[in-house]
Amino acid sequence: MSFNLHSKDIIIAVKNGNHDAYSHLYRTYYDKLCKYIYSLTLDYKQAEDVVQDTLIDIWVKRDKLNINSSLNNYLYRSVYNKFINLSKKNIRKQLLLNELHMEAIVELEGLGEDRKEARLIAIEKIIEQLPPKRKEIFILSKLKNYKYKEIAVMRNVSVSTVESQIRKAMITIRKEMLLLILTGMTIMVFMLIP
Repeated sequence: MSFNLHSKDIIIAVKNGNHDAYSHLYRTYYDKLCKYIYSLTLDYKQAEDVVQDTLIDIWVKRDKLNINSSLNNYLYRSVYNKFINLSKKNIRKQLLLNELHMEAIVELEGLGEDRKEARLIAIEKIIEQLPPKRKEIFILSKLKNYKYKEIAVMRNVSVSTVESQIRKAMITIRKEMLLLILTGMTIMVFMLIP
């Protein structure tokens, strides 16, 4: 099938699930869109991720495609919006990590060496008790510093699954540590009662 990029043929074909039309769209626009996003990020890997995610979204959500402008304008606007959303998400994530890091430093500075060591051992035990998949993803991210997308590829899961598993691991660790702290405080209170 021949596609006329100046008409709605390719859009209609993609909406109808035509793999050839989607492949044509991908081949025609991939490099151009990567160069455009690279001009914003100066990181070719990130540019590729943004473009790939956008083009995958188009295929996955093809039945909901509603393009009121030219295909060219739609694609450039889509990758730009994906880039902006990713940037906002990364900024929020970095701010949260910075906040958690500062809280941990302040908390550890207030502890004696014995208590710091006990706290670290307790955290290690909690991590060891996480479900195997969650533990592995958490260790890859927080201890081995792999990016979410890298972990997703390595473990053959989606990035959202990686995010979810790390979030659940953090909730478990915080909850268990809070219980340990509260239990320790309760024991100290009972020791003070004559």
